[in-house]
This record gives sequence, structure tokens and C-alpha cells, in this order.
Amino acid sequence: KDIDEEVQYAIANHQSYLNPRSKEAFTLYLFLLVSFLNATSSGFDGSLMGSINAQDQYKSFFHLKETGSSTGLVFILYNAASMIGCAFGGPVMDYFGRRIGMQSGCLFTLGGAVLASAAQTLPQFKASRFLLGFGIILQTLAAPVYVTEITPPQWRGRLGGYYNTFYFVGSITATGVVYATSQYPNTLAWRLPLALQVIPPFLVFVGCFFIPESPRWLASRDRMDECAKIIYKYHGGEDNEVAKLEVKEVALHVKLSKPQSPGEYIRGLWDYRELLNSHSARWRTGMVTLITFASALAGNSILTFFQPTMLAAVGVTSVRRKLLLTFASSIVSSLSRTKAAHKTNQCKVSCSGAVLGLAAALSLVAAMSSQVAAATAAGNVPSKTVSGVGIFGIFLFGWIFSFVYTPNQAMLNQEIRAKGISLHALESNLATILFTYTTSIALGDISWKYYFVWISVDFAAGFLWFFFGVETVGRTIEELDACFDAKFPPRAS
Repeated sequence: KDIDEEVQYAIANHQSYLNPRSKEAFTLYLFLLVSFLNATSSGFDGSLMGSINAQDQYKSFFHLKETGSSTGLVFILYNAASMIGCAFGGPVMDYFGRRIGMQSGCLFTLGGAVLASAAQTLPQFKASRFLLGFGIILQTLAAPVYVTEITPPQWRGRLGGYYNTFYFVGSITATGVVYATSQYPNTLAWRLPLALQVIPPFLVFVGCFFIPESPRWLASRDRMDECAKIIYKYHGGEDNEVAKLEVKEVALHVKLSKPQSPGEYIRGLWDYRELLNSHSARWRTGMVTLITFASALAGNSILTFFQPTMLAAVGVTSVRRKLLLTFASSIVSSLSRTKAAHKTNQCKVSCSGAVLGLAAALSLVAAMSSQVAAATAAGNVPSKTVSGVGIFGIFLFGWIFSFVYTPNQAMLNQEIRAKGISLHALESNLATILFTYTTSIALGDISWKYYFVWISVDFAAGFLWFFFGVETVGRTIEELDACFDAKFPPRAS
């Protein structure tokens, strides 16, 4: 049966042509742009706090240091709120729809951005971080699901990659704005960037009124006619063989689904046992857990929140230069992610090799940081060559990370997609909370020596990816079912 489905899709794909320049295609791109801006919200906040944390205006106003437990607490409140939001993200988007899932998150994000820009006390600022964490996680749980479910299977890998690229649109904008405002001697230096954070969620909230709902969600609510209409309109028309096969598969899935009473349906929204109730589900959940912890513990959180501190360790002392280099690093990472988007998702072998590349890049940064520390301790000026190589290592790490770890929603099928992405977010924030707080303290106490924790994680992740990673390149969501149903999915893939 699985082979027959794959053959049907291959034949249909061969017989069909999907015009990327048609009126319907450009309309679909606008729909996707709305969902992509959710990633922009996340990227804006991620780089914003790391850059603001280097500003003397911000630190003096709230009496904070660049590292330490108080600074770590400001960062982890965002992740703590995200963990709580994970419990609500899946049920909200499953019950109310993917659009409401995005819009509900935008309301919290808007409130958090307004409070942050107007905060007069540290408790107020911490409350804003909590609201932002809760809101952005609701946005970024619903958005990739929407992208996966409304995109034609022929374009799913590439357009899914563009969703990830838009994270860096926000990242670049945030670091650029902070660099421009850092010249202000007053609180406007950090209040203005925080106020501009309202733009992406506002555009998403308004845009969601003008985009269609996910066809697969409509089908799950017995609205098959609306589902078919959307698929045919934006996936090539009623004569397109792939579109016809999609509608057939969705209709068959609805027909085979067990009817549920309203009470059973609502209880099922909070039942996460289906992530482990079958061989296929366990492997899918395992892959999500692997990519989550491998990416969260690869060392990227140092770049996200403490890149100015890393730059200081390799001899960069000027705040303006730190912000400029952080800005440049965001651009390099964005270009790398865009390149990856054109190649869809990366394969297991290149992924494992790049993970080892992450370890090599961090090792280079650690080596140069040790040279700078030794020169400083001896009362000498650190070598410009050593600092330059250290800066190159930081850029290299960000570049490699950008195309290694892109969220891969294709690992999850329709039945567990929303809950699987919620689990991914929960695990990611759990890891980030632990290591962001400890990183803030460790960088202040042992500086570059702490990098070796991340280096060891990268080596371990490379081993796991090579032997246990499941390949998803070049397959539709439906075709992956055969791989995950196999006795040993890595070999089958």
C-alpha cells in the first residue's frame, strides 16, 4: 500500500506542472508572507536582547551587568513563559484553527513589546519578557504548521526553508536598529528598538484576517468542501494530478478517522500520549527530540544572547564595534540560511558533518580567546591577528549553524504535527532555560573555558545524527509514512 501511494505520487508529479508565476501562486506567496513574519518576530526578539545587553544605557538604567545571575534571569523569563505557552499552543491551533493560533500569540507579543519599551522598573521589564515569551511561542507554533499544510507538496521543502530564513530578517533588523540607536546617550537607545518590536506581530494580526485557513484543519472539522476548494485553487487547479491526489488522500484520512464526540475531541487536544502510541510516532518524536536538543545545546544560545561577551573575549572592547560585528554576523547567517532554503532541507550526512564543523568553529574561538586572556593577564595588548581569527571563528559558527539546524516539520504527520511542534518548543525552551542561566554565570566566572561544554555536545550530536537520523529530503509528508513505519527508519530512508 505504501509503495502504491509513492508510485501514485511519482506519476502524478510527473504528469503535473505547477506554475510558480501564476496569479494563484503569487497570492499564495502573500499568504505565506504573513506566516513568515511570525519567524521575523522571533528573530527580532532573539537578537534584540543580545544586542541591548551590551548597551551601557540599558545596564545602568536597570543596574545590570553583561553577565551574571540577574542578567540570566531576565533572559530565562522569556523561555519560562514559552514553556507555559507550549501547553496551550497545540490545543489552541487544533481547536480554533491555525490563524487564531497566530493571532492569539500576536496579542501577547504586542502587549509585551509596549510594556518593555515603557518599563520604568526591572520587575516591569521582567513582566514584559514573560508576555513576549508567551506570545511569540504561540505565533511560532502555529505558523510553521500553517506553512506546511497550505503549501503544495512540490514546493514544501523550499518554502518551508524560506520560513526559517525570515528569522534572520528580524535578527538583522534588530541588530541594525540597536547599532543605530546606541549613539543616543539616554534610554531612547534601548526603548526605541523595543518599541519597533510591535511591527511584525501587528502585520501578522491584521494579515490573518485576509488569508484562508489551513485546508487540512478544515478537513479535520468536517469542512471537506472548503478544504478541496483551497487545494485546487492554490495547488494547480482541478486538473492537476498532484492536487487531485492530495484531495483524495485528505478525504480518505477523514473517512478513516474515528468519530469523536465534542467532549472526546476537547480531551484529545490535551492528550499527548499519541506522540508515543505507535512505532512511527515514537521515531518521529525521537527525531524531533534529537534535533531540538542538538540545536539548543550546540552553542547557538551563546551567539543569540552573549555574542558581545564572546567578542570581548577575543579582544573586541568597543560597544559600537561589538554591535556592528553582531549585525554583520546576522547578515552572514541570513545569507547562509537563504542558500539552505534553495536546497530544501539538508541530508543526514551533511548535517552530521556540519555538526562536527560547529565543534571545530567553537574550538577555534576557544583557542583564540585563551590567547587574548593570556596576553591581557601579562599586561600586553592582544594581537590583532589573534582577535581577527577569533572573530572569524564566531562568524563561521553562525554560518554553519544556520544551514545545519532548520526546523523540519516534515518529520511530523498530520495526526501529531501540532503536538509534536509543541513538544519541540517545550524541549527547546527547557534546554535554553537551563543553559542560558548557567551560561550567564559561567561566562562571568570561567569565560572561554565554558565553550568546551558545547563542543562536547556537538561531537555527540554528530554521532547520533549519522547513525540514527532519518532522511526527509525529496519526500512528501505522505511518502515519509513508509519510512517511519519501517522496522529501522534510518535505513529505510
